[in-house]
Amino acid sequence: MDGFWVQVLIALVAGGCGAGVVLVARPGGRRSAVPPPVVPRPQPVPAQRHDPWLQDVRRCEQAVHRAARAVDAVSSTRARQNLQAVVRRMDAEIPNVRALAELGRGLMSSGGDAVVLRRVRGQLADAVVRFGMVTDHVLEAVVELVADPDLNRVHQQVVVLREQFPLLRPMSAVFGPVPGSTPARTLAPAA
Repeated sequence: MDGFWVQVLIALVAGGCGAGVVLVARPGGRRSAVPPPVVPRPQPVPAQRHDPWLQDVRRCEQAVHRAARAVDAVSSTRARQNLQAVVRRMDAEIPNVRALAELGRGLMSSGGDAVVLRRVRGQLADAVVRFGMVTDHVLEAVVELVADPDLNRVHQQVVVLREQFPLLRPMSAVFGPVPGSTPARTLAPAA
C-alpha cells in the first residue's frame, strides 16, 4: 500500500514541476503569438409570431406520438398490433390536418371569406379535441391491459376506437353552404 502512495506523491510532484517549467519557459511571461480561438457569440433568435395554425397541427402530432409511445410499450404482440392499427389511422390523418392549417393560414393572409375562415378554425380545433380523445382512450386501454390482461376487451376497445374515424370532417363541411341559408340553385339540363 505504501508503494501506491509513493507513486501518487511522485506524480503530483512531477505535475507541479511540469507546470512550473512551462511558466518559466515562456519568454518574459508574455502570451504566445497564437491568439486563442474566437468563439462566436450566440445571436439572439428573432421572436417568432404566434401561429395558432401550426400550434394545432403540433397538438395533433403530439397526440399521435403519445399514443404510439404507449402502444409500443405493450408486451402482448396481438394487443400491440391491434392498438397500432388505431395509431396508424391517426397518423394517416395528420397530412389532412396540415392541409387544413395551410388552408386557414392562406385564407387569413389573403383576407378570405370570414365564414369559411371560422369554419376552418372550428374544424381544426375540433380535430385537436378528437385526436386528444382518441389518444386518451388508447392510453386507457394500455393501462387497463397492464392492470388486467384481457385481449378480448382490448379488441372491443379497438373496434370502438375505429368507429371514431375519420377524425377530420370532410372538406365539404368547410366549403358547403352556410347553415340556415338557401342552397344555390342548379341549372336545369339543356333539352
